Amino acid sequence: MRRSGWLLIGVGVLLIVSAALLRFVVAPSVTRLPADTDITTAYSGKGTVLNAAALQSGDVANALARDIPVTLDRHVYVSDANSDTAIVHDDLTLKAGTTSSKDNHTYAVDRKDLTETASINGVEVEKHQGLTVSLPVDPEPKSGVYTYWDTPTRTAVPVTYVGTETRAGRDTYHYRATASGALANPALLQQLPASLPRTLAPKLLALLPAETQQRLLPLVSVLPDQVPLSYTATSTYDVWADAALGVPLDTKINRSVVANVGTAAASIPLLPVLTIDVAEDQASVQDAADRVANSDRLLSWIEVWGPIVLLVLGLVLVALGLWLGRRRPAQPGPENTPTGVDSPAPS
Repeated sequence: MRRSGWLLIGVGVLLIVSAALLRFVVAPSVTRLPADTDITTAYSGKGTVLNAAALQSGDVANALARDIPVTLDRHVYVSDANSDTAIVHDDLTLKAGTTSSKDNHTYAVDRKDLTETASINGVEVEKHQGLTVSLPVDPEPKSGVYTYWDTPTRTAVPVTYVGTETRAGRDTYHYRATASGALANPALLQQLPASLPRTLAPKLLALLPAETQQRLLPLVSVLPDQVPLSYTATSTYDVWADAALGVPLDTKINRSVVANVGTAAASIPLLPVLTIDVAEDQASVQDAADRVANSDRLLSWIEVWGPIVLLVLGLVLVALGLWLGRRRPAQPGPENTPTGVDSPAPS
């Protein structure tokens, strides 16, 4: 076989191997949560916020700021990662008027399916179940496949598939999760009073619905000097996740934290002390869609088009090399007689 044939075959085989590596080695690695993830999302809407200091001082009239503009800034980033695990931070800052409060969480997640896994490098993380910051690549458009970690109640709740919708020009799967239960988030509990003086009861009654006032009046005389409070939280999350990559493109959060008071015989909800009804700003939606579109194009080349191009070129070069190798060298003939060589004289 000619040297040129061997050379073409070698290059062709190299391209075929490269196609296989790109599809079966590189592609799976880029479908994992990127180690350089760093995303900031802005939400806005309305809410009700408790001024705990005013309440404790007896200034009941200014204890609650109702239906005021609120914003929520969410910063999701990875601080450490190996081939399988990422340390993900989910930092939230709620701003209402001149006040702000933080609620930060750190998770160890599997970079492929984004569920809980063991921490790495001694990083302290929050135990959790289910999904936290994103859905995996190529999410399932079905109910009951995923669970979501609700940070106020620290429980995992089922995720319901609502339908397929469009956000910023991309197909998304609309999912919804609802959680309700006792407030268990330490960051939120620290912002709320654990008890109130009984002397505030008459002032508080005036803020409550008539039905609640009627239920509380018989209890006022038997309440202790410091009335213990408990809290329940209800949250609904609507997430529009990219149908290809699973990244949330749009999110809405509706949350209510209610204070409860009572005795051993009865517990009565008082009033919401923290509510937020926020939606992701359109600028954040568009930014997420643009970022996902770029990632999707790159993934398509790595996972589909790149391997196809390399495979086709490799096969063409191998076929061409084999064809050249099978061609026989041209036999010398009268027309191929080297110049400068005398022909034998006739006898």
